[in-house]
Amino acid sequence: MKSKNSNEIILSIKNLSVVFPLSQGELKALEDINLDIYRGETIGIVGESGCGKSTLGFSILNAVPSPGKIISGEILFHGEDILKKPRSELRKLRGKKISMIFQDPMTSLNPLLRVDKHILETIKVHERDTKKHQALERAKNLLKKLGISENRITDYPHQLSGGMRQRVMIGIGLALNAEIIIADEPTTSLDVIVEAQFLQLLKTLKEEFGLTL
Repeated sequence: MKSKNSNEIILSIKNLSVVFPLSQGELKALEDINLDIYRGETIGIVGESGCGKSTLGFSILNAVPSPGKIISGEILFHGEDILKKPRSELRKLRGKKISMIFQDPMTSLNPLLRVDKHILETIKVHERDTKKHQALERAKNLLKKLGISENRITDYPHQLSGGMRQRVMIGIGLALNAEIIIADEPTTSLDVIVEAQFLQLLKTLKEEFGLTL
């Protein structure tokens, strides 16, 4: 599924292969994947469970879970190969330029941090010159856009519904003006009504922020 509104290729995947070592040999999770993603495009990857959709998302961040490993290929972001970047540059890239929303946000959100702290910490790590009051104001405005009222921003993740936790995950990406958001089956844990609301929110944010999904 594709929806494109630009001729600029923002991400290009070339001959990507990923394997997971097993006692009986190697499991080929991805083999010779080629894909061009354009700025502002919405692209959906469809496949059965275990076919490699999540592995592709992690590969784009050069963060394939161990013992998996990328054995060949290139992933070009604005023409630069992500797979050749040192760890220091990868840390700057992840979250700030490319963000990921996971199936279960509870595995990504720190249960000991309030909602506003998640966004504040994200800004603090990537934008050290930003003052705390400026970051807090950005967090409040962003969460308001995401439909999270100001009286909920001091809540902890376990106090939020699944849909609201997913909105926080989007907020973390938008706080740094991420260009690409990878959504790894983000509606899996949501009921039908909340799922529809969440997908509409993604569509609205895509248009407002010029996101590539």
